Amino acid sequence: MTAEEVLQLLEDIHGGKVNPHNLPEGLYEKTADVLKTGLLEGFGGDIAILGDRDLELMEELTENIYHFSAAKTYQQVRDMTDALFDDEGQLRRWADFKEMADKIFGQYNENWLRAERDTAIASGQSGVRWNRIEAEKDTLPMLRMSVVEDQNTSEICAPLDGITLPVDDPFWSEYYPPNHYNCRSTVEQLEDGVAVSSKEVVASATKHADEDMDDSFKMNVGKDRVVFSDEHPYFEVEPKDRGFAADNFGLPWPDVGDDEGPGPVKNRSREEVIVRTAEALHWGNKQMEEARREWFGGRRRY
Repeated sequence: MTAEEVLQLLEDIHGGKVNPHNLPEGLYEKTADVLKTGLLEGFGGDIAILGDRDLELMEELTENIYHFSAAKTYQQVRDMTDALFDDEGQLRRWADFKEMADKIFGQYNENWLRAERDTAIASGQSGVRWNRIEAEKDTLPMLRMSVVEDQNTSEICAPLDGITLPVDDPFWSEYYPPNHYNCRSTVEQLEDGVAVSSKEVVASATKHADEDMDDSFKMNVGKDRVVFSDEHPYFEVEPKDRGFAADNFGLPWPDVGDDEGPGPVKNRSREEVIVRTAEALHWGNKQMEEARREWFGGRRRY
């Protein structure tokens, strides 16, 4: 957002025009746009070459990003609204409020949003990889965790390095990368016959990983079909606001999938899927035309 847009947002909060139950669509849409560009990058940057599995997954992850963006908007507006009043319940002067609200906005939309965009990139990459893993598991039925080992290796992934288990092992439902913000770990597909990690080794590795791993990362993006799970703190709302949260916090849903949300590509024309996904990504007409052309030109993946 521009400095002028941020200033207007803070003025609207201070004046009561914006509050946790009347959220700013502009902030929500800009947040979603940042995260969607990361997701698209993770999927290779071109929806036209995506096969049915990947395209369907991208639809679902795009919808999740919109819901996450709505929850993020709700939480930061709530935090800034709380900053309106001092410890004695008195309305703060504009200058004092602005100083506090600027810090809150910066935290949500600089440091945290950067990490969240990186997670969207990693999730897109991991989701595409998982679809390939599932498609090829008859010939490559084993997976091995591969962790980048250097001075930046996390205490979460370090003990998981080398864990080797079948594709269908429950381990991959919780520890398939990414396992934390800025995670660089990946998995290797292997043929049958490699040594399988013992239960004792797996139990020890996951015990150490669990000491630092956030529950919001205990999932598999290819299975759970989300970038940000409902364990993320943004989704924590007071009981009275649960219905509001379920309605996307009063903010518009993206036009992806069918009228009831994403569904199997086989139930809709490929062109319809591409157009709806492209519109949700705010692609221009030229990009959409190129996507149509390339899709029907046979460049798409399996």
